[in-house]
Amino acid sequence: MTPTMTPRERFYACLRREKLDRIPLLAYQFLLPRGTIERRIQEAGCAIVVGVPIYEIVFPGEIEIRERQFWENGEKITVRRYTTPIGSVEEKIKIDPYGSEWKKEHLIKDSRDYETMTYLLEKVKFREQIEYFTEVDRDLGEDGIPVPMLPFFERSPFQKFLIDLAGPERALLDLYDQPQRVEDFLACLHAKLEEAMKIYELLPEKRLFWWVDNVTSDFTTPSLFQRFCLPVYRRYFPRFQQQGIFCMVHLDGKLNALKEFIREAPIDMIESFTLPEQGGDISFEEAQKVWPKKVIGANMPANLAYHTAEEVEKFLGDLISSGFARGNFILELSEDLPRKNLGEILSILLKVLMKGENGS
Repeated sequence: MTPTMTPRERFYACLRREKLDRIPLLAYQFLLPRGTIERRIQEAGCAIVVGVPIYEIVFPGEIEIRERQFWENGEKITVRRYTTPIGSVEEKIKIDPYGSEWKKEHLIKDSRDYETMTYLLEKVKFREQIEYFTEVDRDLGEDGIPVPMLPFFERSPFQKFLIDLAGPERALLDLYDQPQRVEDFLACLHAKLEEAMKIYELLPEKRLFWWVDNVTSDFTTPSLFQRFCLPVYRRYFPRFQQQGIFCMVHLDGKLNALKEFIREAPIDMIESFTLPEQGGDISFEEAQKVWPKKVIGANMPANLAYHTAEEVEKFLGDLISSGFARGNFILELSEDLPRKNLGEILSILLKVLMKGENGS
C-alpha cells in the first residue's frame, strides 16, 4: 500500500481511530541515531517525538544550586545540591551513554527533607515559554510530534514522588510509617501542579497531553494506582478530552495487576507498552482485548538485539500485521536499544515495512 498520509496525520488518525494507510511509527528524538538510518526511517514514515518544555523553573536568590560531575566505577556521575535557608537536599545521578539519567541517591532521604522540599516547591516560579513550543511545532511540520512537557511535572505527582524525589523504597516505607507527612507533601505537589497546568492552558493549539509515569505494579500496586494515579487522571484528562486533546501516559512496566483500573482510566493512548518479550506481563493480544478503546503504543523490545535477523524480521512482521488489523496500534522506538545493534534492527524494520507496501 502506497503511503497517503504524513507521519503526523497518521499518528492523529490512529488516535481518532480512523482508517490508516499503514502502521504509525514513532521515535523519541534522542533515541534515533543521526545519519543514514535516521533519514531512511523518516522517509519510511516515522514521526519524530520531541518533548518541548513549555516553561522554565526559576529559583529565587535565597536558594543556592551547586552541581559537580565526576567518574565513579566507570560511570559518569552528577551530584546536585539545593541549599535553602531551612536546609539542604542532594541527589546523585548516573548519566548513561544515551544521555538518560538514573537516580543513585534521591533528594528525599529522611523526614527532615520533606520540609526542605516543600520550601523549594513553594518558592520556585514557572516562567512560560510558549513561543518556543510554537517554533518547534512549526519547524517539525508534518514530520514530527511536538509534545508539551511540564518541567518537574513530567510525571503525575505520586509517580514523581515515587520515582524521582524519594525513590520506591523510601516512598513506600514513609507511606506506611508516616502517612500524614507524605500526604501533606503530595498536597503541596498537587498545588504546584495547578500552576503548571495554568501555563499548559495558554498553549494556542493543544493536541496532546503526556505524562511519563513509568508505572509498574511492582511499585505502584493496584491499591496505590487506585488511590493516587486514577484520581489525578480523572481530574484533568476528561477536561482536556472535551477540548479535543488526546491524553497519553507512559506505562512501560508490568500492568496485568492494574489492567482493570487502566481500562477505567480516561487515557487515550497507553504509551511505550512493554511486550512480554521484554518483561511485560500482558500479551499484545490480551492488551488489545482488555483495552479496546485505547491506542496501544508498544516499544520495540531491547532484547531483539540478541536475536537473529530472521527472528527479528518475523517478530516485527507478525506484530505489525496484528496491530494493523485492529487499527489501535503504534510501534515506538521509546526505550534504549543497544547502540551497536540499533542500525541493524531499524534496517530490518524498514525491510518489513517495504514488504507490507509491496503486498508480499
